[in-house]
Amino acid sequence: MENRQENETEGSKLPVENHEKGGSTQGAESVSGRPRRFGRGIYDKTDTPIRLLDGFIVGVIIVIVVMVVVFALFGGYTVAFDTSGGTEIASQKLRYGNYIEKPEDPVRQGYEFAGWYYEGHEEETWDFSVDKVGGDLTLIARWEPAEVTVKFDADGGQMPEGVESMQVTYQGFYGELPIPEKEGRQFAGWEYSGEKITADSMVMMPGEHVLTAMWE
Repeated sequence: MENRQENETEGSKLPVENHEKGGSTQGAESVSGRPRRFGRGIYDKTDTPIRLLDGFIVGVIIVIVVMVVVFALFGGYTVAFDTSGGTEIASQKLRYGNYIEKPEDPVRQGYEFAGWYYEGHEEETWDFSVDKVGGDLTLIARWEPAEVTVKFDADGGQMPEGVESMQVTYQGFYGELPIPEKEGRQFAGWEYSGEKITADSMVMMPGEHVLTAMWE
Protein backbone atom coordinates (compact mmCIF):
# COMPACT_ATOMS: atom_id res chain seq x y z
CA MET A 1 0.00 0.00 0.00
CA GLU A 2 2.81 2.39 0.87
CA ASN A 3 4.70 1.44 -2.29
CA ARG A 4 1.68 2.34 -4.39
CA GLN A 5 1.40 5.74 -2.78
CA GLU A 6 5.10 6.40 -3.34
CA ASN A 7 4.78 5.47 -7.02
CA GLU A 8 1.78 7.71 -7.41
CA THR A 9 3.67 10.50 -5.72
CA GLU A 10 6.70 10.06 -7.96
CA GLY A 11 4.46 9.81 -11.03
CA SER A 12 2.68 12.97 -10.11
CA LYS A 13 5.98 14.82 -9.75
CA LEU A 14 7.38 13.91 -13.19
CA PRO A 15 4.92 15.93 -15.25
CA VAL A 16 5.49 18.89 -12.99
CA GLU A 17 9.24 18.66 -13.40
CA ASN A 18 8.92 18.32 -17.17
CA HIS A 19 6.57 21.25 -17.24
CA GLU A 20 8.95 23.33 -15.20
CA LYS A 21 11.87 22.41 -17.46
CA GLY A 22 9.85 23.18 -20.57
CA GLY A 23 8.70 26.45 -19.07
CA SER A 24 12.21 27.51 -18.16
CA THR A 25 13.43 26.77 -21.74
CA GLN A 26 10.68 28.80 -23.34
CA GLY A 27 11.37 31.60 -20.91
CA ALA A 28 15.04 31.67 -21.88
CA GLU A 29 14.17 32.00 -25.57
CA SER A 30 11.70 34.85 -25.04
CA VAL A 31 13.87 36.77 -22.57
CA SER A 32 16.85 36.95 -24.96
CA GLY A 33 14.73 38.87 -27.49
CA ARG A 34 17.49 38.61 -30.12
CA PRO A 35 16.31 39.49 -33.66
CA ARG A 36 16.69 37.00 -36.39
CA ARG A 37 19.87 37.57 -38.35
CA PHE A 38 20.42 37.35 -42.07
CA GLY A 39 23.41 35.15 -41.50
CA ARG A 40 23.67 33.33 -44.81
CA GLY A 41 24.55 34.11 -48.39
CA ILE A 42 26.69 37.19 -49.10
CA TYR A 43 26.28 38.40 -45.51
CA ASP A 44 27.35 35.10 -43.96
CA LYS A 45 30.55 36.48 -42.46
CA THR A 46 29.18 39.76 -41.21
CA ASP A 47 25.91 38.33 -39.95
CA THR A 48 24.33 41.83 -40.32
CA PRO A 49 20.80 42.36 -38.97
CA ILE A 50 18.33 43.06 -41.75
CA ARG A 51 17.11 46.23 -40.09
CA LEU A 52 20.62 47.66 -39.89
CA LEU A 53 21.36 46.66 -43.47
CA ASP A 54 18.18 48.29 -44.79
CA GLY A 55 18.89 51.43 -42.80
CA PHE A 56 22.42 51.64 -44.16
CA ILE A 57 21.25 51.30 -47.78
CA VAL A 58 18.53 53.93 -47.33
CA GLY A 59 21.05 56.23 -45.66
CA VAL A 60 23.51 55.90 -48.55
CA ILE A 61 20.78 56.66 -51.11
CA ILE A 62 19.68 59.73 -49.18
CA VAL A 63 23.25 61.01 -48.93
CA ILE A 64 23.80 60.57 -52.69
CA VAL A 65 20.56 62.37 -53.57
CA VAL A 66 21.35 65.22 -51.19
CA MET A 67 24.86 65.57 -52.61
CA VAL A 68 23.54 65.73 -56.18
CA VAL A 69 20.93 68.36 -55.27
CA VAL A 70 23.40 70.42 -53.25
CA PHE A 71 25.97 70.31 -56.05
CA ALA A 72 23.41 71.34 -58.65
CA LEU A 73 22.02 74.20 -56.58
CA PHE A 74 24.95 75.30 -54.46
CA GLY A 75 28.07 73.40 -55.46
CA GLY A 76 28.58 75.55 -58.51
CA TYR A 77 29.52 75.33 -62.14
CA THR A 78 32.73 76.46 -63.82
CA VAL A 79 32.65 79.41 -66.19
CA ALA A 80 35.85 79.64 -68.25
CA PHE A 81 36.98 82.41 -70.58
CA ASP A 82 38.65 81.69 -73.93
CA THR A 83 40.30 84.95 -74.97
CA SER A 84 41.44 83.61 -78.36
CA GLY A 85 44.94 85.04 -78.09
CA GLY A 86 44.15 87.89 -75.71
CA THR A 87 45.23 88.35 -72.12
CA GLU A 88 44.18 85.54 -69.78
CA ILE A 89 41.13 85.79 -67.52
CA ALA A 90 40.57 83.57 -64.49
CA SER A 91 37.60 81.21 -64.48
CA GLN A 92 34.69 81.63 -62.06
CA LYS A 93 32.84 79.12 -59.88
CA LEU A 94 29.14 80.00 -59.69
CA ARG A 95 25.92 78.48 -58.44
CA TYR A 96 23.07 77.49 -60.70
CA GLY A 97 21.00 80.49 -61.77
CA ASN A 98 23.61 83.09 -60.77
CA TYR A 99 24.91 85.92 -62.92
CA ILE A 100 28.49 85.81 -64.19
CA GLU A 101 30.65 88.58 -62.80
CA LYS A 102 31.74 90.63 -65.80
CA PRO A 103 35.55 90.50 -66.07
CA GLU A 104 37.82 93.23 -67.35
CA ASP A 105 38.00 93.32 -71.13
CA PRO A 106 40.92 91.27 -72.44
CA VAL A 107 43.58 92.93 -74.59
CA ARG A 108 44.96 91.67 -77.90
CA GLN A 109 47.41 93.57 -80.01
CA GLY A 110 45.94 94.67 -83.32
CA TYR A 111 42.35 93.93 -82.33
CA GLU A 112 39.51 95.54 -80.46
CA PHE A 113 37.44 93.49 -78.03
CA ALA A 114 33.81 93.15 -79.17
CA GLY A 115 32.18 91.10 -76.40
CA TRP A 116 31.68 87.47 -75.36
CA TYR A 117 29.73 84.63 -76.94
CA TYR A 118 29.54 80.86 -76.47
CA GLU A 119 29.77 77.98 -78.90
CA GLY A 120 26.76 77.63 -81.13
CA HIS A 121 25.71 81.25 -80.53
CA GLU A 122 28.37 83.11 -82.51
CA GLU A 123 25.96 85.83 -83.60
CA GLU A 124 24.85 86.60 -80.05
CA THR A 125 26.67 88.51 -77.31
CA TRP A 126 26.49 87.34 -73.69
CA ASP A 127 24.57 89.85 -71.57
CA PHE A 128 25.97 89.79 -68.03
CA SER A 129 22.90 91.59 -66.66
CA VAL A 130 20.40 89.12 -68.14
CA ASP A 131 21.98 85.74 -68.93
CA LYS A 132 22.39 83.26 -66.06
CA VAL A 133 24.48 80.19 -65.40
CA GLY A 134 22.81 76.88 -66.23
CA GLY A 135 25.84 74.60 -66.29
CA ASP A 136 29.54 74.51 -67.08
CA LEU A 137 30.23 77.16 -69.69
CA THR A 138 33.07 78.63 -71.77
CA LEU A 139 32.70 82.19 -72.99
CA ILE A 140 34.72 83.05 -76.09
CA ALA A 141 36.08 86.50 -76.86
CA ARG A 142 34.97 88.18 -80.07
CA TRP A 143 37.57 90.38 -81.77
CA GLU A 144 37.50 92.95 -84.54
CA PRO A 145 40.60 94.27 -86.33
CA ALA A 146 41.73 97.52 -84.78
CA GLU A 147 42.19 100.86 -86.49
CA VAL A 148 45.91 101.64 -86.85
CA THR A 149 47.45 105.09 -87.21
CA VAL A 150 50.01 105.45 -90.01
CA LYS A 151 52.29 108.48 -90.02
CA PHE A 152 54.56 109.71 -92.82
CA ASP A 153 58.18 110.77 -92.96
CA ALA A 154 58.69 112.67 -96.23
CA ASP A 155 62.48 112.54 -95.80
CA GLY A 156 62.99 116.17 -96.69
CA GLY A 157 60.04 116.35 -99.03
CA GLN A 158 56.74 118.19 -98.67
CA MET A 159 53.52 116.33 -97.79
CA PRO A 160 50.24 117.38 -99.37
CA GLU A 161 48.58 120.11 -97.33
CA GLY A 162 46.76 118.81 -94.27
CA VAL A 163 48.09 115.28 -94.57
CA GLU A 164 50.13 114.10 -91.59
CA SER A 165 48.71 110.65 -90.93
CA MET A 166 45.94 108.27 -91.94
CA GLN A 167 43.91 105.45 -90.41
CA VAL A 168 44.11 101.91 -91.72
CA THR A 169 42.70 98.59 -90.49
CA TYR A 170 44.97 95.91 -89.11
CA GLN A 171 45.28 93.04 -91.62
CA GLY A 172 43.45 95.17 -94.16
CA PHE A 173 44.98 97.01 -97.14
CA TYR A 174 46.65 100.41 -96.94
CA GLY A 175 44.64 101.80 -99.81
CA GLU A 176 45.49 105.04 -101.53
CA LEU A 177 48.62 106.67 -100.09
CA PRO A 178 49.62 110.35 -100.32
CA ILE A 179 52.29 111.54 -102.75
CA PRO A 180 54.82 114.01 -101.37
CA GLU A 181 57.02 116.37 -103.45
CA LYS A 182 60.71 117.20 -103.24
CA GLU A 183 62.57 119.66 -105.41
CA GLY A 184 64.90 117.97 -107.85
CA ARG A 185 63.79 114.48 -106.84
CA GLN A 186 61.16 112.02 -108.04
CA PHE A 187 58.97 110.21 -105.54
CA ALA A 188 59.58 106.41 -105.66
CA GLY A 189 57.05 105.20 -103.07
CA TRP A 190 56.86 104.44 -99.37
CA GLU A 191 58.77 101.89 -97.35
CA TYR A 192 58.59 100.40 -93.89
CA SER A 193 61.42 98.40 -92.32
CA GLY A 194 63.08 97.90 -95.73
CA GLU A 195 59.87 96.73 -97.45
CA LYS A 196 58.09 98.77 -100.09
CA ILE A 197 54.52 99.66 -99.15
CA THR A 198 51.85 100.20 -101.81
CA ALA A 199 48.08 100.63 -101.83
CA ASP A 200 47.71 96.83 -102.17
CA SER A 201 50.03 96.00 -99.27
CA MET A 202 48.42 94.39 -96.23
CA VAL A 203 48.75 96.16 -92.90
CA MET A 204 50.84 93.80 -90.77
CA MET A 205 51.81 96.21 -88.00
CA PRO A 206 49.24 95.97 -85.17
CA GLY A 207 50.09 99.42 -83.83
CA GLU A 208 51.03 102.90 -84.92
CA HIS A 209 53.94 103.02 -87.38
CA VAL A 210 55.70 105.40 -89.76
CA LEU A 211 56.14 105.07 -93.53
CA THR A 212 59.23 106.72 -95.01
CA ALA A 213 59.35 108.28 -98.47
CA MET A 214 61.78 106.93 -101.07
CA TRP A 215 63.32 109.28 -103.67
CA GLU A 216 65.11 108.90 -106.97
